Amino acid sequence: MLDKKKSIIVAVIMLIVGCCAYRLLYKGQNAIVLNGNVEIHDVNLAFRVAGRVDTIKVEEGSYVKKGDLLASLDKDVFQAKLDYAKAQLKAETINFQNAEKDYKRNVGLLKKKSVSEKVYDASKTAYEVAKSKVEAAQATYDYMNIDYKDADLFSPVDGTVLTRNIEPGEMIASGTVVFSIMPNAQTRIKTFANEAVLSRIKIGDTVYVNIETMPKKKFKGHIGFISSEAEFTPKNIETSELRTSLMYRVRVILDEPTPELKQGMPVTVSYEK
Repeated sequence: MLDKKKSIIVAVIMLIVGCCAYRLLYKGQNAIVLNGNVEIHDVNLAFRVAGRVDTIKVEEGSYVKKGDLLASLDKDVFQAKLDYAKAQLKAETINFQNAEKDYKRNVGLLKKKSVSEKVYDASKTAYEVAKSKVEAAQATYDYMNIDYKDADLFSPVDGTVLTRNIEPGEMIASGTVVFSIMPNAQTRIKTFANEAVLSRIKIGDTVYVNIETMPKKKFKGHIGFISSEAEFTPKNIETSELRTSLMYRVRVILDEPTPELKQGMPVTVSYEK
């Protein structure tokens, strides 16, 4: 009886070991490992207007939030142009109001035959011209107001300042890149897969990313994009296969912020189906 129980226990243990071995072997046969690089798109910032740098609020390495003031240009010139445009708008508005009164008065007089059509037409033309001048003056004022506001540069994203390319007192042209910010966006991994791998993966599948400096840590993510066009594998993403083999670009998006991963860092993407 005891020998029978021992035989049953041994059989159960062997069955468990066999199942585990099969699962490990099965997983190993179905595991997919891809090589890739971290892909972070930096945000390059520039003033829309030209001018002299007045103040700088951040340094390289500073953490900024969306809406934070980064730097300002000297606003004296912008303020002067804005004041002039405001005065012009005021003057044209007064002229328009007077022309409008004359026109409305001549509308009533024409009905009573107390004024000629020539006088009426002249007042109407003067009214329409004055109205157009007010609209033009308003547009000029609005434009100058935009220039004035754009003398302040604000961060469009949450992130870390990577580079600062200006100094106080420096004259800069419109469109000159003055800051580069690495946004706190989802980290992306660019990798490539051949046709055999492509048939086994799909968008939304869960994957894990590893880096050599932290071999025991896995960063969870998912497949966010698979290219529909084949291309040659870039040398910096080279696998053990031939460099000339056609591959399909795959983008992996990590599920959580990963400050450990930096731009261009080589990584390994593992996938088990």
